[in-house]
Amino acid sequence: MATAGIFDVVVVGGGPAGSVMAWSLARRGVRVAVLERATFPREKVCGDFVEPAGLRILEAMGCEQAFAAPARLPITTNRVYFGPRLVYHGNIPYYEGGHGLPTHGYIIPRYELDTLLLQRAETASAQVFQACAATDVRREGSLMLVNVRGEKGGFELRSRLVIGADGAESTVARSAGLRRTDRRHIGISQRGYVEGVSIEGGEATIWFDEDQVPGYGWIFPMPGGLANVGVGMLSESCDRFNLSVPKAFRDSIERLRIRHPGCKDMRLTSRSVGGVVKMYGGIDRNHFDGGLLIGDAGSFVDPMTGEGITQGMESALIALQTVLDALEKGRFDATFLSRFDRDFRSYFDPAMLYLGLCAVMMRNWHFREFWWRSTLHGFEKAQNDPAFARVSGSAFGGLNLQPQAIVAQIWSSIFTHLAQGGTQAIGDLMSGRGFRSSRLAGDIVAWERAWSCSLEDDPGWHYSWLADLVRTLARALPTLLTTHNPRVRGPLGAVEGVQAADMPVSLDIGASPQELDSGEERRSSVGLVGTILDLGTSALGLLGNVLQDVSASQRSRDKTAAVGNPGAPLSALAGQALQAVQAVYQANERPSHDQAGNPRPYQRRWRAKE
Repeated sequence: MATAGIFDVVVVGGGPAGSVMAWSLARRGVRVAVLERATFPREKVCGDFVEPAGLRILEAMGCEQAFAAPARLPITTNRVYFGPRLVYHGNIPYYEGGHGLPTHGYIIPRYELDTLLLQRAETASAQVFQACAATDVRREGSLMLVNVRGEKGGFELRSRLVIGADGAESTVARSAGLRRTDRRHIGISQRGYVEGVSIEGGEATIWFDEDQVPGYGWIFPMPGGLANVGVGMLSESCDRFNLSVPKAFRDSIERLRIRHPGCKDMRLTSRSVGGVVKMYGGIDRNHFDGGLLIGDAGSFVDPMTGEGITQGMESALIALQTVLDALEKGRFDATFLSRFDRDFRSYFDPAMLYLGLCAVMMRNWHFREFWWRSTLHGFEKAQNDPAFARVSGSAFGGLNLQPQAIVAQIWSSIFTHLAQGGTQAIGDLMSGRGFRSSRLAGDIVAWERAWSCSLEDDPGWHYSWLADLVRTLARALPTLLTTHNPRVRGPLGAVEGVQAADMPVSLDIGASPQELDSGEERRSSVGLVGTILDLGTSALGLLGNVLQDVSASQRSRDKTAAVGNPGAPLSALAGQALQAVQAVYQANERPSHDQAGNPRPYQRRWRAKE
């Protein structure tokens, strides 16, 4: 096979992550090639939404024309439906600006955005091969060899490093033995473009339907009455319960015409298309001998929203320093390249581990009614409580996600709900209306019903899910020790031309100055986590007792005998799980400074034993 060139780096994939990587390397004089299997512009299954952090990167790259198009709509407000009910309508509360972030997002179709970014890479001197698909990647001696199938036949590229940025079904990942097939961390989506939409300004709409859980739908407006509309659901649930994403998409179109006042004349402009995303929780490693995985190929996707444009570009900028160091030192082995995993974990984990925990909790399809009710309560509260909307709402697309603050808000809301609901429940019982008439009772009964159905449907899966939940909780606990989220400042310190006053010179992936101040704040954080765990154990134990009482009085004896008492396993297993996590935490406590008095990095203070 003919060799078409020898490069320092071959980037496989010309989407946002690959183009940002190629651009960053080329402008530093690195000989870089980009292989893209499509011919741009091309369609891409995506919501097209670029959040403020993504716009910050585009601006730093000189891509202002991407959002300077005539009548481009800044997305600043949101409309949220639960079934036919409008539960939130107002500003997106967590777009606050600061650190170079705009206070809005934009809908930029991928056929426009990706074309522009690849052109920027080519302008910076990257050699771009379009309509050329990588078919195999292997290492021979000190070089990486990439076999390519092009329009005019096959050829080969050689390089010292290969960067896989070729999407969820990455050829590079497959060649490196890193292909991911775990349905727990795979989302399926269906997207189409519609016309005839009349939506005021830049108002996004999302919705939740009980037959599409875990998942959600969206409609993002564009100029001229056009919009991007789609739905996304978890692959595991679709497989276990025979759920159809194309059907969910068709149902959503019909429901939107009825629910949304601006969508009654909406019609599809072309056939809808489907795709998959592989989410952050499924990452084991993103390095191998001779290369790295970034973007969708590396599963840099939000576990809650499925967003990946910004995260993909960020992963490229984080990987940049590892690539430059490897080229400088001539080190292309997996051991040296593993520093990329360390860097992206330090950058993304403070937010992504918490989001992953939320996603794991919602994986159990039988709990859809309970999570529906809980999330509905949250949006209703957010409508009237701006502080709650700003902090807790950031778990669904917000950049400044601070798990410690969210957990504090949620527990406060839970106990307020318990107090208010308990008072109502007592009043209902005394008036003869019965325990189940209160809102709190409805939540408890929904939990009880979900637990029983899950256990009865597939006990093996049920306990596997519980084990996964405990493991994920153990990994996520360190995020409760800090209010520092590196994504707020971003990875742009690695990009030349950014003012040092605005962005850090290097990746801001360690502890914040406040965290490294003294042991006092750490002791306070430890106390908070301990308190949360104690409250969690007590509250779930109490809930288990309540369920036991409800079960004994209102469930048939036959079904209770067949399934087992739902209250007892909930109380015992939940309490034991939290106590186990607490024990792991205590066993892994480390001082905030080492023996020489140097502060320890955030990620090394607490490490769960897998």
